[in-house]
Amino acid sequence: MPSRRKALQVLSAATAAPVLAQHQHTEPLLQIAAAPALRFFTREEHTRLGALMDLIIPRTATPGASDARAHWLADADAARNAALGKRWKETLAWFQSQGSSAAEWEAALTRGSRETGTEAARHFKLLKDATIDYYYSTRDGLQTELGWNANTFLPEFKGCTHPEHQV
Repeated sequence: MPSRRKALQVLSAATAAPVLAQHQHTEPLLQIAAAPALRFFTREEHTRLGALMDLIIPRTATPGASDARAHWLADADAARNAALGKRWKETLAWFQSQGSSAAEWEAALTRGSRETGTEAARHFKLLKDATIDYYYSTRDGLQTELGWNANTFLPEFKGCTHPEHQV
């Protein structure tokens, strides 16, 4: 008699097979389901945020930030935290004031990454930190990008071994 786990695997595969067969394998699986309703951002802000996050973590051989739906995680957090939502609105408005193309936003990001204590630096930091946090909290970030599979025990975490990062 098959185990309960094996039975669940078979049932799951049988349920998913017709849906997966209808979609090309180049399409991210997260896009198969209908997108949830936005909770905080307008559609335009959400689209801009996804494009900006993709400038921080673009699609390469692994998924980009918007493939991992990092901008959806930002929407959920902004809906729960009024102060964070206000900061996001300011950041997205600032990037909109810098232009409407990826090249213009990339120039603004580059400037913000090189400055300290400026408005550009503040908006760059929010976008960069959030993109990294959200991306690496997803399956795409953890498993696909980093190869983490949750079955490794580390008796000790040595941290960064670069000499310039040692205290």
